[in-house]
Amino acid sequence: MAASIKDRIAALNIEQRPPAARHATVNNPPVYDAPTSTRQLCNQPASAQPEVPRKSPALPPRPPPRNKQPPSLPPRQPSQAGSLRRSNSKESIASIATNASSISHLSLDSVKTTTSNGTGRMYTVRAPAYDPTSLPPLPARKSEDQKQVGSIKKAMRSNTDVTSPKALPPQLPSRTSPPQLPSRAPPPQLPSRPSLPARPASKVNGAEKDNEEKPRRLPPPNLRPALELGFNNVAKPPPVPSIRPALNDRVESAPPPVPLSSRPNLDAIMASKPKPGSVPASCLVCRDFSGPDQHAAQFPRTTLPSSDVTWLATQLTAPFPSQTDKARAIFTWLHHNVDYDCHSFFSGNISRSTPERTISTGLAVCEGYAGLFAALALKAGLEAVVVGGDGKGYGHTALKPGDPIPPFKSSHAWNAVKIDNGQWKLIDPCWGAGNVSGSSYNRHFKPSNFTKSNIDFGATHYPENQEYLLREDGRAFSWEEYCMDDAGERVLVYGKTEEEFGISGRTIQPAMKHVKVHDPQDPVIRVQFAVGCVHWDHEQHGKGKPYVLTLNIGGRDGRNSQHIPFNTDGKSWWVDVNRIDLGAPGQKINVCAITMFDNQSGRGLTVSQFKAKQGKVASKWEYVCCWELM
Repeated sequence: MAASIKDRIAALNIEQRPPAARHATVNNPPVYDAPTSTRQLCNQPASAQPEVPRKSPALPPRPPPRNKQPPSLPPRQPSQAGSLRRSNSKESIASIATNASSISHLSLDSVKTTTSNGTGRMYTVRAPAYDPTSLPPLPARKSEDQKQVGSIKKAMRSNTDVTSPKALPPQLPSRTSPPQLPSRAPPPQLPSRPSLPARPASKVNGAEKDNEEKPRRLPPPNLRPALELGFNNVAKPPPVPSIRPALNDRVESAPPPVPLSSRPNLDAIMASKPKPGSVPASCLVCRDFSGPDQHAAQFPRTTLPSSDVTWLATQLTAPFPSQTDKARAIFTWLHHNVDYDCHSFFSGNISRSTPERTISTGLAVCEGYAGLFAALALKAGLEAVVVGGDGKGYGHTALKPGDPIPPFKSSHAWNAVKIDNGQWKLIDPCWGAGNVSGSSYNRHFKPSNFTKSNIDFGATHYPENQEYLLREDGRAFSWEEYCMDDAGERVLVYGKTEEEFGISGRTIQPAMKHVKVHDPQDPVIRVQFAVGCVHWDHEQHGKGKPYVLTLNIGGRDGRNSQHIPFNTDGKSWWVDVNRIDLGAPGQKINVCAITMFDNQSGRGLTVSQFKAKQGKVASKWEYVCCWELM
């Protein structure tokens, strides 16, 4: 409300009061208790500012006379009538009535309305007093039965609105007794089921629970188990007759037979597995490689669909889980399908060859053999490398006593491949495939170039990188030792010695090729040799039962040729001969295997049988090794 006349007069008197005198100082703070009209700018003395005439402040407008009445308000409409009409329960009516009474009480005591009559004067209007008699009468109360029926209908209407706070579970009407269940017919040939006990009457809402203990009814004795009463037991359907046609019947809708050629070679797989009581798998000399060897022979180069290295490697090695057998299959395939390129070798027109070109042409030199082996091995998942160095092969001449050591020269190539148990094995697929005889190539399989130890292999192969010596004893073997190992030339060993007889060339004594006929210090000479592996069996690893081995000598002065049988225990052979009986200088002595005796095979022939008929029946033999007399 506006201030009264008395208050305004007091305010004017305060403004007209002169300010209190203050001492002149250099830095006087502003006078905040003085009226705004007397305050100076920039904190300067009042004398320094120009005098401004005073003006009386404008008075506020006078309020309108009190005898005028405020404008009448429109009649008030009841706000809860609709809610009362929509509510169907006693709780809702009571809640709305309570809220309405509280609102009316607030409107009576504290609700105010401010309005203006257009003259600038404000009026405060109070709401009229609340009169409960003006409200419409409440509906009549429903009976208990009507309440239950109404609650059930309301629950059914609001069944979908599960989030509504008023969606309470309905109360079912009380039942005096449970309905009688229809009797169930017993299964055939089974005892009738016992009758169910009487069901207790349902409790009325709000009634106390019945705490009386009822006697427990025990089932009658000798009842069958429930699983035998037929519950969920369905009779088994009769067996469906087989509609599979007989093997001899032909059905048009039947799939075509599986081609047998696409199946893996079971014989090759079983042959690669160790047999009970056989030699250790780590012994390559007497290991049975018939499985990989036979499998490799089934892929002639001329019948291959293409020169794809990956396809060929998969076909050769897929049936074998052993890494050794995989390498052996590749090694054998090269023997059957690649020939040494004698024309390029003897003409001096040797060019580098790719693995694909070697497959397509079937010709290669040592480098081509080694390159194709490494390519196939890598595609088959093996670890293999090509090793270059010197080889004592075709055209090699042993040093004579007193000859200087020649410089190292790399003129040959072979392979190093990792086989079972992580062992690095040195092999020569070129020398294992055959040999050069004169100016032509002789395809002859020599598996010893796959099976011999790395120490024996190193006697004829020296790598340009000594890391690829790979000797079992780990000893470093120098170039000088390699050159002097056959100085004077070792004994000449023929091709079938190791493959057919199992004899290792490094065990033959005398080791050198030339033998003296006259040696006063050693008039008797012993000739001996042994198998390359203690597990060797002639029937299992060789070609059959052993032959009788003899030493063919020329006799004294070379005029009495004869065969002296060796003493043997099946693993080693030996015989002692006077040097003077070996023959004349310039002649040769040989170790022979009696292959035919008395027009029969020499396999299984014993020494006693040979001596009994020696010189009386015809015989044939093959040479094993040879010395020259001097």
